[in-house]
Amino acid sequence: MGKKRVYEENWRQPCSEVKQGHVAVPEDFISIQQYVDLGGNPWRLNPVETARMVGTANLGFSPRDIFTLRGYYVDYDSGLNHALVDSVHAPCRFLIELYQPVRQGPRGIWAVERVTRLNR
Repeated sequence: MGKKRVYEENWRQPCSEVKQGHVAVPEDFISIQQYVDLGGNPWRLNPVETARMVGTANLGFSPRDIFTLRGYYVDYDSGLNHALVDSVHAPCRFLIELYQPVRQGPRGIWAVERVTRLNR
């Protein structure tokens, strides 16, 4: 029984470095939007690439992880566009939720809001 517990803990360990829950990274979204409007960081206009870049730099994901778009939706209470991105990190699957904090539509930047582990 003791060996099984150690094995299970070691199996979960690769996922412990990924931050989960509400993971708002402190960023100046107005300045980022202005920079993107001038042609900088075009990856900010793509929710998958934003999940990859912000996730790798700030949330514990790895450059080798797989990120794929699940879909989009509009939160009618806030009026903000949201995107859902799936990620595979080691043996774990995560759902990354993003939103457009400044401008809605194809010229608006994306920001990571929440990370949820899908498998236990």
